[in-house]
Parts: sequence; structure tokens; C-alpha cells
Amino acid sequence: MPSHTVGSVQLLNCARSQATTISALQEFARKPENLICLLQEPWCDRYGNPPTMPNFDIFTPTPTQPRCTTYVRRVTGLSSTTTFTAQDSFLGTTITSLQQQHTTSFTLYKLYSPGQPDPVAAILLTINLPTDCLLMGDLNAHHTWWQDPLPPSACSFPASHTIANCLTENNFHLHNKIATPTHHPRNGGQPSTIDLCLSRGRMTQLVLTLAIDHDTTSDHSSLTATHSLPSNAAPQKAQRCWRKADWGSFTSHIQAARMDLSNLQGTEDTLCTITNITHLIHKATNQAIPMKDPQKQKAPWWNQNLTLAKRAVKQEERGACREPNDTNRNDRQYK
Repeated sequence: MPSHTVGSVQLLNCARSQATTISALQEFARKPENLICLLQEPWCDRYGNPPTMPNFDIFTPTPTQPRCTTYVRRVTGLSSTTTFTAQDSFLGTTITSLQQQHTTSFTLYKLYSPGQPDPVAAILLTINLPTDCLLMGDLNAHHTWWQDPLPPSACSFPASHTIANCLTENNFHLHNKIATPTHHPRNGGQPSTIDLCLSRGRMTQLVLTLAIDHDTTSDHSSLTATHSLPSNAAPQKAQRCWRKADWGSFTSHIQAARMDLSNLQGTEDTLCTITNITHLIHKATNQAIPMKDPQKQKAPWWNQNLTLAKRAVKQEERGACREPNDTNRNDRQYK
């Protein structure tokens, strides 16, 4: 039997905000256990391209100006491929984890229904949904299944009932806690629940928790689903051996780029330049600073509670060793 590791899939509607898109990606990439990032309404540059991230594969339903994107971290034993696209808002990605001759595969659907629930209702009726799948997205649908009672301001569209009926007939499990809002309108409207996480098949058992974070720079909350997938070992954060850095090589690589920063025009040029500089620093670092050898793996049963307990025992042992010395010193001073 292979061991299992906990990873996460995060969903956020960026409302085409450049700051929200970039900060969400940077924060997501910071933790190695974050495996898949789903963005709705991502910011795109002047050419219609969403931001890229080192060590992540990006999937979009259209070559330019996509309304949803899926970022998958490059991890040994984890592969991903696009298996469904429609318009600029609907994307299906098959995720496969192959470890120790044990394969787990599921399809991750990222659905964004712009404005009203009708587009996603129409798409759901055409998809041949596989047995094991995870469905996440801003469906823009109000229904008592995920929000009961509905706020007076919520419009009840027939498409919302179509979506709920389709999901029910296909045995989807809702991971949202009922009536927990995910959309907080900036125009003062009442918050509502429209960003959803559902699963069926084996994925329902593999999804461990769903966390909803309201502290984002978007008017939508982020949804983070933690899941369990087989792996040889939990992913480790790569570390560099800074004492072996070749700073001469690093400097030469930076200087060889000959970047001209004197003719920047406007915010968009500045931000594109910042992205290029960041990529250049990453390349120079990869060339000049070697990685450390992998550290010895911890026992699979070890956890943070045991670490804290071990630390407490050591502190008690150090305290017990100091007490006799302190007593002897006081006795000598008294004599």
C-alpha cells in the first residue's frame, strides 16, 4: 500500500484584478503542499495571456483572454492533461497520480458562469461526466441546496434549478457548508453563496476538508479543498546551498541580459518588466546556486504534535540538569 500525502486545490475569482491575480499566485506557490490553483476572471496582459508561474503547468480553455485558468504544480508522479474545453469559461483537466504502481485519476472541472447561471446549466447537460471527478467554480447560481434561505435580493433563475437537478442526478456531493457566503458584493448587496466545490465517486472520500477564506483582495472568498492522494513521500520544499553560490556567475547572467529600464511607459510596461526581472533572477539563481542534497525522510507516522512533545521533553531535561548546578553554586556562596 502506498503512503498518502495531503495536497490542496484552491479556487478564487480574481475579478480581472491584476493585484489579486498576481498576489494569489505568489501566495499559492509559496507552500509546496498547494498543488492546483484555479483562477476565475484572471488578469491578462495586453496580449491576452494570464500570468505564468515557474514549476507550474498552466491550462486554459482558449489561447487568449481565458475567463478561467488551472495551474498544476510539477511534482514527481503527478501528471495532468486537458480533456474538456468549451467557450472561454469551461475547462476540464484530468489529474493522475502514479506512485508505487498505484494509480489514482480524476477529472477536475473548472466552471465559470459569467453573469447568470444559464451558461453553466447548458454546459452541464452536454458533459459526459466521469465517475471520479471534482467540480469547482463560480456558478452564479442561487439555490437552497447551498444557500437556505435565499436572500431577498437573490434572483431565482430556472437555470439554477437545472444545475441543482443535474448535480443531484449525477450523485454529486456538496462540500460547502450551507449558507456560508462566498461572494461579497462591493455595491452593498447582500452576500451570497455562488462559489462551490462538489465531488462524486472516489473523490468524495479523498476530499478531506473545505476551507473558505473571506480575507482576499477580491469580492469573492477563496475555497481551498484539501485532498489525499497516494505518494512515495510528502513533498519536500527544495533548499539551496547558499554557501556554495557562485556569485560571479550570478552577476554575469544578470548583466548578459542587458535589460533596459529607462523607457518604461505606463503601469503595464512596468509590471511586465517586473515579471521579466523575476524570471531572470530565477534563471540566474538556478545557474549559480546549487540545490542541497535531499534530507533524510521522516517516519510516515511522525507529526507536528510529536515534534512539540519531543521539544518539551528536551526542555525539561535541560531544566533538570541545571537545577543541581544552581543549588551547588548557591551553597558555595552561602559558605
